[in-house]
Amino acid sequence: MAEAVGHGDNPLIVGLVSVLTETLRLLGVGRDRYAAVAAAPRRNPALRRGDVAGLMRRVTADFKQAYFVTGVLDDSIYEPDCYFADPTVAFTGVDLWKRNLALLVPFLEQPRVELLAIKRAGRDPQGAEVVRAEWRLSTYLRLPWRPLIDILGATDYTLNDQSNRIARHVESWAVSGTEALLQMFRPAPRGS
Repeated sequence: MAEAVGHGDNPLIVGLVSVLTETLRLLGVGRDRYAAVAAAPRRNPALRRGDVAGLMRRVTADFKQAYFVTGVLDDSIYEPDCYFADPTVAFTGVDLWKRNLALLVPFLEQPRVELLAIKRAGRDPQGAEVVRAEWRLSTYLRLPWRPLIDILGATDYTLNDQSNRIARHVESWAVSGTEALLQMFRPAPRGS
């Protein structure tokens, strides 16, 4: 995978995405989708402390359900106050993450999320276990020029060793947040 770009590479883009997200929320975009997802959270039995392989199986199952574009995920593997970040936004809370994902759903056409690899990535500087998933997201946007968003990325899931749940969900992309946002303004290739 190409070198990944981390969170907050451009403060202007981070601010723009935050304003757009809040505007969509205030307009009620995705409200019904979020209500449906929030009403039926997927809660599986808690994992045993140290069961990293079990956590990796549940993350893999979430990818099979395209959780990046549906918001349908296994709530039981996340701390309620989990920190989420990508190159365009950062916030805390599983419910807020699911709400933000629901904002996107009405704009996606033929979304596809492919898990390329998942592995233990060692420990962070504080000694917490990190699992890394490498993935590809591609989708057309429901805009008149039908742009294609295509991003290679990776997510580092940092675990709370006491609860064996994800405390940090931090994405890095092979493109900057600016480059990803610019994909929205390029018409899809003809015939797609």
